[in-house]
Amino acid sequence: MDFSEYYVAYFDVLGYKEAFKKSEDISAKLVEAIEQSIDLMKQIVSIVNDPSIDTLEEKSKIEYKVFSDNVLICRKKTEYLLSEFDLVYFLRFIATIQRVFCENHHLIVRGGITKGPLYLAKDFVAGKALIDVVELENNAIFPRIVVDDCILSELNPKIQNDFLKKSIETLCQDLLVKDTDGKSFLNYIMDYNAWIPFPKEGSQSESVESFEELEKLNREGRLRIPAYNPECRKDVFVILKKHKDFVKKNVNEYSQSSNDETEEAKRLKILKKYLWLVSFHNKICDHVLYRMPQLKINLNSVFNEQTLAFYVSVG
Repeated sequence: MDFSEYYVAYFDVLGYKEAFKKSEDISAKLVEAIEQSIDLMKQIVSIVNDPSIDTLEEKSKIEYKVFSDNVLICRKKTEYLLSEFDLVYFLRFIATIQRVFCENHHLIVRGGITKGPLYLAKDFVAGKALIDVVELENNAIFPRIVVDDCILSELNPKIQNDFLKKSIETLCQDLLVKDTDGKSFLNYIMDYNAWIPFPKEGSQSESVESFEELEKLNREGRLRIPAYNPECRKDVFVILKKHKDFVKKNVNEYSQSSNDETEEAKRLKILKKYLWLVSFHNKICDHVLYRMPQLKINLNSVFNEQTLAFYVSVG
């Protein structure tokens, strides 16, 4: 049994267990939504793994395992010129999958990303990376995919290469968000192709087309920092608008209190997650690349002195 170094992402769908406790109809609809989201994920994996899409290098393929509402996505770590970019785009891929789940079927997920030794076969997977990433998911608490410290360290290479450092910092501008608890997580409200990774000289919209040209420009010190495609702001606007409507609907739904203590405890637990999404959403609206304050969610709370309860609504 051979273990290899992998980048590993793992997440599951929040509300899965509760759906099966409610009714067969609700659980069936959730399973259908998950299945359709997985089908979309498979299509995106096929595109990303297509060697004709990216001719710059022989990168490793993305692999995945799915069980129930649990999704494991892996990519073997490789070493070659500018291989650090593989990690960045693996993270952007995971964020895109998270967005697909939320945007298309209103599924919110919680998970983590790490790296480490992994044995990955057709019907079996094992390794320390799997143990670590599941633990990350268990401790994520909110609907976010937490990025492990070992990944963050790799995104800050301690080498004397200003181009590489600046390029990775640039590509992560719209990718990573730091939470109030100090943990970094993926921003899924972004466009996978928002950046032109190696812009041609004299162009802000075309990338270097061959690995040979890339090596030549690297030797000559003429590689350029990734350029942001301003057209992607239009896509982000649409994503944010849909996200706003989704979060508002659920905050209002779970703001309705219950007289049943057990149901009330469940409601507050779910509401807390959607209130976290309000904070995340507004933070992205203020992002330096977007600046879309008109799409922020206004949160209102009222304290009832008779019931000693807070009531939350959004506008």
